[in-house]
Amino acid sequence: MGSAYWGELRTHWRPLLAATMGLGFGIGLSAYTMGLFAPKLIAEFGWPKSQFALLGSFGLLMLIAQPITGRLTDRFGVRAVSAVGVLAGPSAYIAFAMQPGSIRAFFAIAMLQIVVGTLTTSPVYTRIVAERFQRARGLAFSIVMTGPPLVGAVIAPLLGRFIESDGWRNGYLLMGGVTMIFGLIAVLMTPPHIGVHQDADVPVEPKAGYGVIVRNPAFWVLIVGMILVNIPQGLLSSQLKLVLMDSGAQSQTATWLISVFAIGVMVGRFACGLSLDRMEPHLVAALTLSMPAIGMMLMASPFDSTVVLALSVGMMGLAQGAEGDIAAYLVSRRFGLKVFSLVMGLVGASIAGGAALGSLTLSYTLGLWGSYAPFLMIGACVTIVGAALFLTLGHGSRKMEAART
Repeated sequence: MGSAYWGELRTHWRPLLAATMGLGFGIGLSAYTMGLFAPKLIAEFGWPKSQFALLGSFGLLMLIAQPITGRLTDRFGVRAVSAVGVLAGPSAYIAFAMQPGSIRAFFAIAMLQIVVGTLTTSPVYTRIVAERFQRARGLAFSIVMTGPPLVGAVIAPLLGRFIESDGWRNGYLLMGGVTMIFGLIAVLMTPPHIGVHQDADVPVEPKAGYGVIVRNPAFWVLIVGMILVNIPQGLLSSQLKLVLMDSGAQSQTATWLISVFAIGVMVGRFACGLSLDRMEPHLVAALTLSMPAIGMMLMASPFDSTVVLALSVGMMGLAQGAEGDIAAYLVSRRFGLKVFSLVMGLVGASIAGGAALGSLTLSYTLGLWGSYAPFLMIGACVTIVGAALFLTLGHGSRKMEAART
């Protein structure tokens, strides 16, 4: 550690800032803002909550989109891929603002946003850290992954007030403009050669790359573990404000609590990143990824004071901040750079698949019981199982250092 550790961060601050800003104003930001629109849309158009909960299931599209994005990044580089996503992304926000009130039209736009937005996700921007950082890789991943919650913590209360005063349609238009402006700044700051290999460093062919990946036992631990710990994701994005209001929080209090969630994510990311650079990753993964279970159990309990709700979302946020760091760190250590973005795309697809599965489960439990409590308990149980899987990695996460390129 020491001066070399912190010196690496100072040396590569510019690409680190580009990656943080790009990810912060990418599609990941919607996890902290989408819930602000939900009450207005449901109230104005009369959409059933159980039907609206299906929104999270569209993450299944990432099962296809994320690996393709990863392969494109390995082949064409970060700057080229992210530029397309930044330029096309605001079209979804404009379409949201113009949608007529049909939930089918809303779902169609959401699908468009996911497909286009995948080009601004972690398989793209974490590539910068994987190439530039060695000693402070865990902390660097944490800084980059802090982008969405940091932006979300700042924007959520401001956007919430803007929606109350100027309407949800103008809120969507504002989001489109903000994400394009800051996204383009990130693209311009990204070194053009990141992810672009030459001569002997050309990425392996897709078939060979997949063969190497699927024969690594750590890959399956990552896939299954991330599916399980992300089943509650459908609750933490589009449904969080609804859950908090259902638990007794007023609308403004619920908006404030979403900021608490975002702050928890940031704290979790930094704590996890520093721990990954100093401790065994399998222990960090098991401990931090199990924390949402506590928050979900508290939220499902009859205790619904503001303090309890803040503690609940804070606990869920802390672990939410850890998962991206853990995935990127383990992938970079175990698979090397030639297939880094591809593996991250596959892991990202598993995260999206878990969230989609959770959304379908949430829709079913809401329709059956009319309460979020059953899903919260289910989510807590599968989260504990998923987190425990990472213990099977043992000490192997440190033994793959030689695989780095």
